[in-house]
Amino acid sequence: MIKHLSSFQRGWVALLILCAMMGWLTPVVAQPHSEAGECYYLQRDTPLDVLANEPDHADYLDSVHFFIEAVDQGGTLSATRLDDLEVQLKAADVIYREVLELAPPLLMPRYQRADFIMVILRADQSRGGQAYDEVVRSPTVPDCHIRMALGGQVNAAGNLTPAHELFHLYQNAHMMFKQGWVYEGLARWSESLLRGDAQEGYALPATVEALEEVMQASYGAAPFWQRLFYLLDSKEDSSIPKELQDKRYHDGSQVVAVSEFYGSAFLPLLFTSLNEAGAALAHHEQWPVYGWAEAEQRSLRHNGVILSALHHAVSTYMPIADQPDELRVFMQLIEPKIDR
Repeated sequence: MIKHLSSFQRGWVALLILCAMMGWLTPVVAQPHSEAGECYYLQRDTPLDVLANEPDHADYLDSVHFFIEAVDQGGTLSATRLDDLEVQLKAADVIYREVLELAPPLLMPRYQRADFIMVILRADQSRGGQAYDEVVRSPTVPDCHIRMALGGQVNAAGNLTPAHELFHLYQNAHMMFKQGWVYEGLARWSESLLRGDAQEGYALPATVEALEEVMQASYGAAPFWQRLFYLLDSKEDSSIPKELQDKRYHDGSQVVAVSEFYGSAFLPLLFTSLNEAGAALAHHEQWPVYGWAEAEQRSLRHNGVILSALHHAVSTYMPIADQPDELRVFMQLIEPKIDR
């Protein structure tokens, strides 16, 4: 399946895998680190072929290996399209690590048992993507790893799904919360770091009804985060490395079109606060730190805990005396709803 690629392309093309559903999970023997998450064994996994395999990716996502679903793809894979996917993933990773200063997933305790990241191309899906949150291994891929999937026809030059799903891996490494307004809203916001349409957003919720509307949203919560970041960091960040601004897809379009944006200084503090809130909730509920049921990860009953973490992060980052009126009103709105 890879004969159509040159040796140079095979050395640089992104790793692509079809990820089977995460059922039938059996823990692997734990490594000696009390804070690390488990590595689970997939008893069933779709047959996979190696597409490319670089031995050293120290400067790119820490470690990435490339596979592809071992079924008929209905035609050869475009080397150009695969190159564009890799270019986008590399650029997004640099932004998340170096501009936002988030710790890479493989360096976080939850994923210390993972040796690499799989980026997955799904032959049975033309578009879209999915990020998986467990460390797994299987008969096909015996080493522990984390996975993300992409539709087989995703065109990175016109689609930011790869960067979006990679951001989910960063989220999964830093927090257990998957409520749509946090999980998808922040991931949709992250696309603006490449797309170049960073805006000031709409006014923050000033009523209970408006707040509930945000917390019921998913992708549509992105303007909420954009506005919050703008109020906290009204001076635009222009720290995108020049080498990223110069990157181009094969069609000549920019990989990173943004030049200025908001929120880069606050986001790591928000992630830390959500991480600590999740750990405290797990302790209170007597759950494993990284072993929450999926329904609990997504449950809206934990919005009070999330609001508490948000309130703590904002208060730590910007004292109330320095907060603009709009932000102060929002903080007063959420204060009665937070879990103490």
